[in-house]
Amino acid sequence: MTSRLSRRDFLKWMTLGAAALAARPLASHLDPSTGSGHRLGRDSSAPNVFVFVFDAWCADHLSIHGYPRDTMPNLARFAERAFVYHNHIASGSFTVPGTASLLTGLHPWAHRAVQLTAGGVTRAHKDHNAFAAFSQNYNTMGYTQNPYADIFLYQFEKYLHTYIPESAFNLESRMLSSLPIFNNDAQMAFASIENNILRNGKGTSGSLYLGMGARLDGLSKYAKTRRAYIGEYPAGVPIASGVFLLDELVNGLGAAIREIKAPTFSYFHVYPPHEPYAPRSEFARLFEDGWTFPEKPVHPLSLTLYPREEALANRQRYDQYLAAWDAEFGRLLEEMKSSGQLETSIIVLTSDHGELFERGEIGHNSFLLSSPIVHVPLFISLPGQMERKDFYEFTSAVDVMPTLTNLVGLEAPAWADGRLLPGLGGEEDPNRSVFSLDAKTASSFAAFKQYSISITRQRHRLIRYQYSNYEGFEFYNLDDDPEELKNLFPSNPSLAADMKGELDQTVADFNRPYEKKN
Repeated sequence: MTSRLSRRDFLKWMTLGAAALAARPLASHLDPSTGSGHRLGRDSSAPNVFVFVFDAWCADHLSIHGYPRDTMPNLARFAERAFVYHNHIASGSFTVPGTASLLTGLHPWAHRAVQLTAGGVTRAHKDHNAFAAFSQNYNTMGYTQNPYADIFLYQFEKYLHTYIPESAFNLESRMLSSLPIFNNDAQMAFASIENNILRNGKGTSGSLYLGMGARLDGLSKYAKTRRAYIGEYPAGVPIASGVFLLDELVNGLGAAIREIKAPTFSYFHVYPPHEPYAPRSEFARLFEDGWTFPEKPVHPLSLTLYPREEALANRQRYDQYLAAWDAEFGRLLEEMKSSGQLETSIIVLTSDHGELFERGEIGHNSFLLSSPIVHVPLFISLPGQMERKDFYEFTSAVDVMPTLTNLVGLEAPAWADGRLLPGLGGEEDPNRSVFSLDAKTASSFAAFKQYSISITRQRHRLIRYQYSNYEGFEFYNLDDDPEELKNLFPSNPSLAADMKGELDQTVADFNRPYEKKN
Protein backbone atom coordinates (compact mmCIF):
# COMPACT_ATOMS: atom_id res chain seq x y z
CA MET A 1 0.00 0.00 0.00
CA THR A 2 2.99 2.32 0.46
CA SER A 3 3.53 2.64 -3.28
CA ARG A 4 -0.09 3.66 -3.80
CA LEU A 5 0.17 6.31 -1.09
CA SER A 6 3.27 7.62 -2.80
CA ARG A 7 1.37 7.73 -6.06
CA ARG A 8 -1.36 9.83 -4.44
CA ASP A 9 1.28 12.26 -3.24
CA PHE A 10 2.76 12.32 -6.72
CA LEU A 11 -0.60 13.11 -8.29
CA LYS A 12 -1.13 15.96 -5.83
CA TRP A 13 2.31 17.30 -6.70
CA MET A 14 1.50 17.06 -10.41
CA THR A 15 -1.47 19.37 -10.00
CA LEU A 16 0.31 22.19 -8.19
CA GLY A 17 0.60 24.20 -11.36
CA ALA A 18 -0.43 24.28 -14.98
CA ALA A 19 3.10 23.66 -16.20
CA ALA A 20 3.40 20.50 -14.12
CA LEU A 21 0.08 19.26 -15.45
CA ALA A 22 1.11 19.68 -19.07
CA ALA A 23 3.59 16.84 -19.45
CA ARG A 24 3.44 17.45 -23.18
CA PRO A 25 3.62 20.98 -24.63
CA LEU A 26 -0.02 21.16 -25.67
CA ALA A 27 -1.14 24.46 -24.17
CA SER A 28 0.98 27.58 -24.29
CA HIS A 29 -0.50 29.20 -21.18
CA LEU A 30 -0.44 32.49 -23.07
CA ASP A 31 -3.28 34.87 -23.75
CA PRO A 32 -3.67 34.60 -27.55
CA SER A 33 -4.83 38.21 -27.74
CA THR A 34 -2.06 39.83 -25.69
CA GLY A 35 0.80 37.34 -25.62
CA SER A 36 0.96 37.76 -21.85
CA GLY A 37 1.17 34.97 -19.33
CA HIS A 38 -1.77 33.20 -17.70
CA ARG A 39 -4.68 35.63 -17.83
CA LEU A 40 -5.13 37.82 -14.80
CA GLY A 41 -8.10 39.95 -15.78
CA ARG A 42 -10.71 37.37 -14.80
CA ASP A 43 -13.79 38.07 -12.71
CA SER A 44 -13.04 35.86 -9.72
CA SER A 45 -16.68 36.10 -8.63
CA ALA A 46 -17.85 34.32 -11.78
CA PRO A 47 -18.74 30.65 -11.20
CA ASN A 48 -16.45 27.84 -12.17
CA VAL A 49 -17.96 25.49 -14.74
CA PHE A 50 -17.29 21.76 -14.42
CA VAL A 51 -18.37 19.36 -17.16
CA PHE A 52 -18.00 15.70 -16.14
CA VAL A 53 -18.50 13.19 -18.94
CA PHE A 54 -18.84 9.52 -17.94
CA ASP A 55 -18.04 7.49 -21.05
CA ALA A 56 -20.72 5.00 -22.21
CA TRP A 57 -23.17 6.02 -19.47
CA CYS A 58 -26.71 4.90 -20.30
CA ALA A 59 -29.62 6.78 -18.73
CA ASP A 60 -31.78 3.65 -18.91
CA HIS A 61 -29.69 2.19 -16.05
CA LEU A 62 -30.53 4.89 -13.48
CA SER A 63 -33.30 4.61 -10.90
CA ILE A 64 -34.10 8.29 -11.39
CA HIS A 65 -35.22 7.34 -14.91
CA GLY A 66 -37.24 4.32 -13.76
CA TYR A 67 -34.61 1.55 -13.66
CA PRO A 68 -35.44 -1.08 -10.99
CA ARG A 69 -31.85 -1.28 -9.70
CA ASP A 70 -30.43 1.50 -7.53
CA THR A 71 -27.13 1.65 -9.38
CA MET A 72 -26.00 5.18 -8.47
CA PRO A 73 -27.40 6.45 -5.14
CA ASN A 74 -24.84 9.26 -4.83
CA LEU A 75 -25.74 10.61 -8.25
CA ALA A 76 -29.42 10.36 -7.31
CA ARG A 77 -28.71 12.56 -4.27
CA PHE A 78 -26.85 15.04 -6.45
CA ALA A 79 -29.87 15.15 -8.77
CA GLU A 80 -31.99 16.47 -5.89
CA ARG A 81 -30.18 19.78 -6.34
CA ALA A 82 -30.03 19.83 -10.13
CA PHE A 83 -31.93 20.31 -13.37
CA VAL A 84 -32.72 16.78 -14.54
CA TYR A 85 -33.31 16.16 -18.25
CA HIS A 86 -35.08 12.81 -18.48
CA ASN A 87 -35.03 12.46 -22.26
CA HIS A 88 -31.60 13.70 -23.26
CA ILE A 89 -30.23 12.33 -26.53
CA ALA A 90 -26.59 11.88 -27.60
CA SER A 91 -25.76 13.07 -31.10
CA GLY A 92 -23.62 10.01 -31.85
CA SER A 93 -23.39 6.38 -30.80
CA PHE A 94 -19.70 6.25 -29.87
CA THR A 95 -17.01 8.54 -28.47
CA VAL A 96 -15.80 10.42 -31.54
CA PRO A 97 -19.06 11.94 -32.84
CA GLY A 98 -20.62 12.11 -29.38
CA THR A 99 -17.73 14.05 -27.85
CA ALA A 100 -17.34 16.32 -30.88
CA SER A 101 -21.01 17.32 -30.67
CA LEU A 102 -20.76 17.98 -26.93
CA LEU A 103 -17.73 20.23 -27.37
CA THR A 104 -18.86 22.06 -30.51
CA GLY A 105 -22.65 22.20 -30.26
CA LEU A 106 -22.75 20.84 -33.83
CA HIS A 107 -24.46 17.81 -35.31
CA PRO A 108 -22.11 15.08 -36.59
CA TRP A 109 -22.91 15.88 -40.23
CA ALA A 110 -21.61 19.41 -39.57
CA HIS A 111 -18.43 18.71 -37.57
CA ARG A 112 -17.72 15.56 -39.70
CA ALA A 113 -15.86 13.69 -36.93
CA VAL A 114 -17.73 10.46 -37.57
CA GLN A 115 -15.13 7.63 -37.75
CA LEU A 116 -13.05 6.06 -35.01
CA THR A 117 -9.96 7.18 -36.92
CA ALA A 118 -11.13 10.78 -37.37
CA GLY A 119 -8.39 13.28 -36.63
CA GLY A 120 -10.83 15.83 -35.23
CA VAL A 121 -13.56 18.07 -36.55
CA THR A 122 -13.44 19.58 -40.03
CA ARG A 123 -11.11 22.57 -40.45
CA ALA A 124 -14.06 24.88 -40.91
CA HIS A 125 -15.01 24.22 -37.28
CA LYS A 126 -11.61 23.93 -35.57
CA ASP A 127 -12.24 27.25 -33.81
CA HIS A 128 -15.83 26.39 -32.94
CA ASN A 129 -15.70 24.70 -29.55
CA ALA A 130 -16.46 25.21 -25.88
CA PHE A 131 -12.88 26.14 -24.99
CA ALA A 132 -12.90 28.90 -27.61
CA ALA A 133 -16.27 30.18 -26.41
CA PHE A 134 -15.14 30.36 -22.78
CA SER A 135 -11.50 31.40 -23.28
CA GLN A 136 -12.17 35.13 -23.64
CA ASN A 137 -13.49 35.38 -20.06
CA TYR A 138 -12.44 32.11 -18.44
CA ASN A 139 -9.40 29.97 -17.88
CA THR A 140 -9.89 26.59 -19.54
CA MET A 141 -8.81 23.10 -18.47
CA GLY A 142 -9.19 19.76 -20.24
CA TYR A 143 -8.66 16.12 -19.32
CA THR A 144 -9.91 12.92 -20.90
CA GLN A 145 -9.00 9.30 -20.21
CA ASN A 146 -10.27 8.24 -23.61
CA PRO A 147 -7.61 8.78 -26.30
CA TYR A 148 -10.34 9.15 -28.94
CA ALA A 149 -11.68 12.14 -27.02
CA ASP A 150 -8.17 13.39 -26.28
CA ILE A 151 -7.78 14.05 -30.02
CA PHE A 152 -10.15 17.01 -29.65
CA LEU A 153 -8.11 18.53 -26.82
CA TYR A 154 -5.13 18.55 -29.17
CA GLN A 155 -7.13 20.04 -31.99
CA PHE A 156 -8.51 22.79 -29.73
CA GLU A 157 -5.18 23.47 -27.99
CA LYS A 158 -5.19 27.12 -29.05
CA TYR A 159 -7.96 27.74 -26.52
CA LEU A 160 -6.93 25.25 -23.84
CA HIS A 161 -4.89 26.89 -21.08
CA THR A 162 -4.29 23.81 -18.93
CA TYR A 163 -4.09 20.27 -20.26
CA ILE A 164 -3.89 17.13 -18.15
CA PRO A 165 -2.44 14.19 -20.14
CA GLU A 166 -4.85 11.30 -20.65
CA SER A 167 -2.50 8.91 -18.83
CA ALA A 168 -1.91 11.23 -15.84
CA PHE A 169 -3.97 9.15 -13.41
CA ASN A 170 -3.19 5.71 -14.87
CA LEU A 171 -0.91 3.17 -13.27
CA GLU A 172 0.78 2.90 -16.67
CA SER A 173 0.17 3.86 -20.29
CA ARG A 174 0.01 1.31 -23.09
CA MET A 175 0.23 3.84 -25.92
CA LEU A 176 3.47 4.23 -27.86
CA SER A 177 2.27 7.63 -29.04
CA SER A 178 2.51 8.95 -25.47
CA LEU A 179 6.30 8.53 -25.44
CA PRO A 180 8.30 11.80 -25.05
CA ILE A 181 9.74 11.46 -28.56
CA PHE A 182 6.28 12.29 -29.94
CA ASN A 183 5.67 15.32 -27.69
CA ASN A 184 5.63 17.85 -30.50
CA ASP A 185 3.09 16.01 -32.64
CA ALA A 186 1.13 13.70 -30.37
CA GLN A 187 -2.05 14.03 -32.44
CA MET A 188 -0.33 12.75 -35.59
CA ALA A 189 1.47 10.07 -33.58
CA PHE A 190 -1.80 8.79 -32.15
CA ALA A 191 -3.50 8.76 -35.55
CA SER A 192 -0.56 7.00 -37.23
CA ILE A 193 0.56 4.54 -34.56
CA GLU A 194 -2.47 3.69 -32.44
CA ASN A 195 -5.16 4.02 -35.12
CA ASN A 196 -3.44 2.78 -38.26
CA ILE A 197 -0.50 0.60 -37.22
CA LEU A 198 -1.51 -0.94 -33.89
CA ARG A 199 -5.28 -0.37 -34.24
CA ASN A 200 -5.44 -0.30 -30.41
CA GLY A 201 -6.45 -3.93 -30.32
CA LYS A 202 -9.39 -3.33 -32.67
CA GLY A 203 -9.25 -5.24 -35.94
CA THR A 204 -6.18 -6.12 -37.99
CA SER A 205 -2.99 -4.19 -37.26
CA GLY A 206 -1.26 -2.24 -40.00
CA SER A 207 2.02 -3.90 -39.01
CA LEU A 208 1.93 -7.65 -38.37
CA TYR A 209 4.99 -7.83 -36.11
CA LEU A 210 4.81 -4.44 -34.40
CA GLY A 211 1.08 -4.81 -33.81
CA MET A 212 1.41 -8.35 -32.49
CA GLY A 213 4.36 -7.41 -30.30
CA ALA A 214 2.56 -4.42 -28.80
CA ARG A 215 -0.54 -6.48 -28.07
CA LEU A 216 1.42 -9.30 -26.46
CA ASP A 217 3.38 -6.83 -24.35
CA GLY A 218 0.16 -5.12 -23.29
CA LEU A 219 -1.48 -8.43 -22.39
CA SER A 220 1.56 -9.47 -20.36
CA LYS A 221 1.62 -6.22 -18.39
CA TYR A 222 -2.14 -6.35 -17.84
CA ALA A 223 -1.94 -9.94 -16.57
CA LYS A 224 0.69 -8.95 -14.00
CA THR A 225 -1.34 -5.96 -12.83
CA ARG A 226 -4.51 -8.03 -12.67
CA ARG A 227 -2.81 -10.60 -10.45
CA ALA A 228 -1.56 -7.83 -8.17
CA TYR A 229 -5.07 -6.41 -7.69
CA ILE A 230 -7.18 -9.58 -7.94
CA GLY A 231 -8.50 -9.16 -4.39
CA GLU A 232 -9.58 -5.58 -5.02
CA TYR A 233 -10.80 -6.06 -8.60
CA PRO A 234 -11.91 -9.70 -9.01
CA ALA A 235 -13.30 -9.14 -12.52
CA GLY A 236 -10.11 -7.41 -13.69
CA VAL A 237 -8.68 -3.93 -13.23
CA PRO A 238 -10.12 -0.97 -15.16
CA ILE A 239 -8.27 -0.12 -18.33
CA ALA A 240 -8.47 2.75 -20.82
CA SER A 241 -5.26 3.63 -22.69
CA GLY A 242 -3.62 2.08 -19.64
CA VAL A 243 -4.55 0.44 -16.36
CA PHE A 244 -6.06 2.69 -13.70
CA LEU A 245 -7.76 2.36 -10.32
CA LEU A 246 -11.08 4.03 -9.58
CA ASP A 247 -9.94 5.59 -6.30
CA GLU A 248 -6.71 6.89 -7.82
CA LEU A 249 -8.65 8.45 -10.69
CA VAL A 250 -10.90 10.31 -8.24
CA ASN A 251 -7.90 11.32 -6.13
CA GLY A 252 -6.25 12.79 -9.21
CA LEU A 253 -9.38 14.68 -10.23
CA GLY A 254 -9.77 16.01 -6.70
CA ALA A 255 -6.17 17.23 -6.61
CA ALA A 256 -6.61 19.02 -9.94
CA ILE A 257 -9.88 20.63 -8.86
CA ARG A 258 -8.36 21.90 -5.61
CA GLU A 259 -5.86 23.95 -7.61
CA ILE A 260 -8.44 25.58 -9.89
CA LYS A 261 -8.79 29.36 -9.59
CA ALA A 262 -12.07 31.00 -10.52
CA PRO A 263 -13.27 31.43 -13.10
CA THR A 264 -12.32 28.23 -14.95
CA PHE A 265 -14.18 26.10 -17.47
CA SER A 266 -13.12 22.48 -16.93
CA TYR A 267 -13.89 19.45 -19.07
CA PHE A 268 -13.25 16.09 -17.38
CA HIS A 269 -14.02 13.05 -19.54
CA VAL A 270 -13.51 9.85 -17.54
CA TYR A 271 -13.59 6.27 -18.81
CA PRO A 272 -15.98 4.59 -16.34
CA PRO A 273 -18.43 2.97 -16.94
CA HIS A 274 -16.96 2.12 -20.38
CA GLU A 275 -16.02 -1.54 -20.81
CA PRO A 276 -14.25 -3.55 -19.57
CA TYR A 277 -16.69 -3.41 -16.65
CA ALA A 278 -14.47 -3.68 -13.57
CA PRO A 279 -16.31 -3.27 -10.25
CA ARG A 280 -14.38 -3.35 -7.00
CA SER A 281 -14.81 -6.46 -4.85
CA GLU A 282 -17.45 -4.93 -2.56
CA PHE A 283 -19.71 -4.35 -5.58
CA ALA A 284 -18.99 -7.56 -7.49
CA ARG A 285 -21.96 -9.46 -5.99
CA LEU A 286 -24.56 -6.72 -6.31
CA PHE A 287 -27.83 -7.13 -8.19
CA GLU A 288 -27.97 -10.91 -8.05
CA ASP A 289 -31.72 -10.40 -8.01
CA GLY A 290 -32.91 -12.52 -10.90
CA TRP A 291 -34.26 -9.47 -12.70
CA THR A 292 -34.45 -9.72 -16.47
CA PHE A 293 -35.25 -7.25 -19.21
CA PRO A 294 -37.73 -7.76 -22.05
CA GLU A 295 -36.52 -10.13 -24.74
CA LYS A 296 -35.92 -8.41 -28.06
CA PRO A 297 -35.22 -9.95 -31.46
CA VAL A 298 -31.69 -9.94 -32.85
CA HIS A 299 -31.38 -7.02 -35.23
CA PRO A 300 -30.39 -7.67 -38.88
CA LEU A 301 -27.47 -5.25 -38.38
CA SER A 302 -26.17 -6.92 -35.22
CA LEU A 303 -22.41 -7.35 -35.46
CA THR A 304 -21.97 -9.78 -32.59
CA LEU A 305 -25.10 -11.95 -32.18
CA TYR A 306 -24.51 -12.36 -28.44
CA PRO A 307 -26.97 -14.76 -26.76
CA ARG A 308 -29.42 -13.33 -24.25
CA GLU A 309 -27.68 -15.03 -21.30
CA GLU A 310 -24.43 -13.23 -22.10
CA ALA A 311 -26.26 -9.92 -22.43
CA LEU A 312 -27.87 -10.47 -19.01
CA ALA A 313 -24.50 -11.22 -17.40
CA ASN A 314 -22.85 -8.19 -18.98
CA ARG A 315 -25.76 -5.93 -18.00
CA GLN A 316 -25.37 -7.04 -14.39
CA ARG A 317 -21.61 -6.43 -14.48
CA TYR A 318 -22.22 -2.99 -16.03
CA ASP A 319 -24.66 -2.17 -13.21
CA GLN A 320 -22.08 -3.29 -10.64
CA TYR A 321 -19.48 -1.06 -12.29
CA LEU A 322 -21.91 1.86 -12.18
CA ALA A 323 -22.32 1.31 -8.44
CA ALA A 324 -18.55 1.11 -7.92
CA TRP A 325 -17.96 4.30 -9.91
CA ASP A 326 -20.82 6.04 -8.10
CA ALA A 327 -19.18 5.33 -4.74
CA GLU A 328 -15.88 6.86 -5.86
CA PHE A 329 -17.39 9.84 -7.65
CA GLY A 330 -19.56 10.42 -4.60
CA ARG A 331 -16.33 11.04 -2.67
CA LEU A 332 -15.41 13.75 -5.15
CA LEU A 333 -18.82 15.39 -4.81
CA GLU A 334 -18.45 15.37 -1.01
CA GLU A 335 -15.01 16.95 -1.30
CA MET A 336 -16.39 19.63 -3.62
CA LYS A 337 -19.20 20.23 -1.13
CA SER A 338 -16.75 20.61 1.76
CA SER A 339 -14.58 23.04 -0.21
CA GLY A 340 -17.56 25.14 -1.29
CA GLN A 341 -17.14 24.27 -4.98
CA LEU A 342 -20.50 22.51 -5.09
CA GLU A 343 -22.30 25.62 -3.86
CA THR A 344 -20.54 28.14 -6.09
CA SER A 345 -20.09 26.29 -9.39
CA ILE A 346 -22.07 25.16 -12.40
CA ILE A 347 -21.72 21.38 -12.51
CA VAL A 348 -22.72 19.23 -15.47
CA LEU A 349 -22.90 15.43 -15.50
CA THR A 350 -23.54 13.75 -18.84
CA SER A 351 -22.18 11.23 -21.36
CA ASP A 352 -21.00 11.00 -24.95
CA HIS A 353 -23.18 7.93 -25.66
CA GLY A 354 -24.92 5.02 -23.95
CA GLU A 355 -24.53 1.23 -23.98
CA LEU A 356 -26.47 -1.70 -25.49
CA PHE A 357 -27.34 -5.08 -23.98
CA GLU A 358 -30.02 -6.17 -26.42
CA ARG A 359 -30.85 -7.21 -30.00
CA GLY A 360 -27.68 -9.33 -30.17
CA GLU A 361 -25.38 -6.43 -29.20
CA ILE A 362 -23.26 -5.73 -26.12
CA GLY A 363 -21.53 -2.37 -25.80
CA HIS A 364 -21.61 0.37 -28.41
CA ASN A 365 -19.64 -0.99 -31.35
CA SER A 366 -22.87 -1.17 -33.29
CA PHE A 367 -24.81 0.34 -36.16
CA LEU A 368 -27.97 0.45 -34.05
CA LEU A 369 -29.53 3.64 -32.72
CA SER A 370 -31.86 1.98 -30.21
CA SER A 371 -32.70 3.99 -27.11
CA PRO A 372 -30.00 2.60 -24.73
CA ILE A 373 -27.16 3.77 -27.00
CA VAL A 374 -28.43 7.35 -27.44
CA HIS A 375 -30.40 7.99 -24.22
CA VAL A 376 -27.85 9.53 -21.85
CA PRO A 377 -28.09 11.35 -18.51
CA LEU A 378 -27.92 15.11 -18.17
CA PHE A 379 -27.83 16.77 -14.75
CA ILE A 380 -26.94 20.46 -14.35
CA SER A 381 -26.54 22.07 -10.93
CA LEU A 382 -26.34 25.86 -10.55
CA PRO A 383 -24.62 27.83 -7.77
CA GLY A 384 -26.76 27.79 -4.65
CA GLN A 385 -29.34 25.43 -6.12
CA MET A 386 -31.16 23.45 -3.44
CA GLU A 387 -34.06 21.80 -5.28
CA ARG A 388 -34.58 19.48 -8.20
CA LYS A 389 -36.24 20.57 -11.43
CA ASP A 390 -37.42 17.92 -13.90
CA PHE A 391 -37.83 18.27 -17.66
CA TYR A 392 -39.31 15.55 -19.87
CA GLU A 393 -39.24 16.96 -23.39
CA PHE A 394 -36.45 15.67 -25.62
CA THR A 395 -33.17 17.58 -25.57
CA SER A 396 -29.93 17.14 -27.50
CA ALA A 397 -26.23 16.96 -26.71
CA VAL A 398 -25.73 19.95 -29.01
CA ASP A 399 -27.71 22.05 -26.50
CA VAL A 400 -25.20 21.74 -23.67
CA MET A 401 -22.43 24.06 -24.88
CA PRO A 402 -24.61 27.04 -25.92
CA THR A 403 -26.59 26.71 -22.68
CA LEU A 404 -23.43 26.90 -20.57
CA THR A 405 -22.11 29.98 -22.35
CA ASN A 406 -25.47 31.66 -21.86
CA LEU A 407 -25.48 30.81 -18.15
CA VAL A 408 -22.21 32.69 -17.56
CA GLY A 409 -23.31 35.74 -19.53
CA LEU A 410 -21.57 34.93 -22.80
CA GLU A 411 -23.45 35.08 -26.05
CA ALA A 412 -24.48 31.66 -27.34
CA PRO A 413 -22.15 30.95 -30.30
CA ALA A 414 -23.75 31.63 -33.67
CA TRP A 415 -22.18 28.49 -35.14
CA ALA A 416 -23.94 26.09 -32.73
CA ASP A 417 -26.81 23.89 -33.91
CA GLY A 418 -28.15 23.53 -30.39
CA ARG A 419 -30.63 25.66 -28.50
CA LEU A 420 -30.88 26.73 -24.87
CA LEU A 421 -32.07 23.96 -22.58
CA PRO A 422 -35.54 24.27 -21.01
CA GLY A 423 -35.39 26.00 -17.65
CA LEU A 424 -31.96 27.44 -18.43
CA GLY A 425 -32.97 30.08 -20.93
CA GLY A 426 -34.98 27.88 -23.28
CA GLU A 427 -38.50 26.48 -23.38
CA GLU A 428 -39.86 22.95 -23.68
CA ASP A 429 -40.91 22.28 -27.27
CA PRO A 430 -42.71 18.98 -28.01
CA ASN A 431 -42.49 19.68 -31.75
CA ARG A 432 -38.72 19.99 -31.79
CA SER A 433 -36.77 17.41 -33.80
CA VAL A 434 -33.73 15.83 -32.11
CA PHE A 435 -31.22 13.87 -34.22
CA SER A 436 -28.61 11.15 -33.73
CA LEU A 437 -26.26 9.90 -36.45
CA ASP A 438 -23.87 7.00 -36.90
CA ALA A 439 -21.74 7.15 -40.05
CA LYS A 440 -18.65 5.29 -38.88
CA THR A 441 -18.12 3.62 -42.27
CA ALA A 442 -18.46 6.85 -44.25
CA SER A 443 -15.82 9.33 -45.37
CA SER A 444 -15.78 12.75 -43.71
CA PHE A 445 -14.98 14.27 -47.11
CA ALA A 446 -17.82 12.79 -49.14
CA ALA A 447 -21.58 12.44 -49.05
CA PHE A 448 -22.74 9.87 -46.50
CA LYS A 449 -24.10 6.86 -48.38
CA GLN A 450 -24.17 4.33 -45.53
CA TYR A 451 -25.43 5.48 -42.15
CA SER A 452 -27.90 5.14 -39.30
CA ILE A 453 -29.90 8.25 -38.43
CA SER A 454 -32.76 8.90 -36.05
CA ILE A 455 -35.20 11.73 -35.50
CA THR A 456 -37.17 12.08 -32.27
CA ARG A 457 -40.22 14.32 -32.13
CA GLN A 458 -43.61 14.41 -30.41
CA ARG A 459 -42.72 11.43 -28.20
CA HIS A 460 -41.94 9.26 -31.24
CA ARG A 461 -38.66 8.05 -32.76
CA LEU A 462 -38.02 7.22 -36.40
CA ILE A 463 -34.78 5.40 -37.24
CA ARG A 464 -33.46 4.95 -40.76
CA TYR A 465 -30.82 2.31 -41.51
CA GLN A 466 -29.15 2.81 -44.89
CA TYR A 467 -26.53 0.16 -45.71
CA SER A 468 -25.61 -1.97 -48.69
CA ASN A 469 -26.67 -5.15 -46.86
CA TYR A 470 -29.73 -3.73 -45.10
CA GLU A 471 -32.16 -0.84 -45.49
CA GLY A 472 -35.10 -0.20 -43.22
CA PHE A 473 -37.14 2.15 -41.07
CA GLU A 474 -38.26 1.72 -37.47
CA PHE A 475 -40.91 3.91 -35.85
CA TYR A 476 -41.77 3.79 -32.15
CA ASN A 477 -44.23 5.46 -29.79
CA LEU A 478 -41.92 6.12 -26.84
CA ASP A 479 -44.74 6.72 -24.35
CA ASP A 480 -46.61 3.50 -25.10
CA ASP A 481 -43.54 1.45 -26.02
CA PRO A 482 -40.40 2.72 -24.22
CA GLU A 483 -38.60 -0.58 -24.90
CA GLU A 484 -39.07 -0.08 -28.66
CA LEU A 485 -40.62 -3.50 -29.21
CA LYS A 486 -43.34 -2.66 -31.74
CA ASN A 487 -42.25 -1.13 -35.03
CA LEU A 488 -45.18 0.97 -36.22
CA PHE A 489 -43.62 1.98 -39.53
CA PRO A 490 -45.25 -0.76 -41.65
CA SER A 491 -48.69 0.60 -40.71
CA ASN A 492 -47.57 3.96 -42.18
CA PRO A 493 -49.04 6.38 -39.64
CA SER A 494 -49.19 9.98 -40.79
CA LEU A 495 -46.66 11.16 -38.19
CA ALA A 496 -44.15 8.59 -39.46
CA ALA A 497 -44.60 9.85 -43.01
CA ASP A 498 -44.12 13.44 -41.86
CA MET A 499 -40.98 12.60 -39.87
CA LYS A 500 -39.61 10.55 -42.77
CA GLY A 501 -40.02 13.57 -45.01
CA GLU A 502 -38.08 15.73 -42.55
CA LEU A 503 -35.39 13.07 -42.18
CA ASP A 504 -35.02 12.65 -45.95
CA GLN A 505 -34.72 16.42 -46.37
CA THR A 506 -32.12 16.64 -43.59
CA VAL A 507 -29.99 13.94 -45.24
CA ALA A 508 -30.31 15.60 -48.64
CA ASP A 509 -29.30 18.97 -47.16
CA PHE A 510 -26.17 17.77 -45.37
CA ASN A 511 -25.07 15.59 -48.30
CA ARG A 512 -25.59 18.25 -50.98
CA PRO A 513 -22.25 20.10 -50.50
CA TYR A 514 -20.40 16.78 -50.86
CA GLU A 515 -22.20 15.33 -53.87
CA LYS A 516 -19.95 14.84 -56.89
CA LYS A 517 -20.54 17.38 -59.62
CA ASN A 518 -21.52 15.96 -63.01
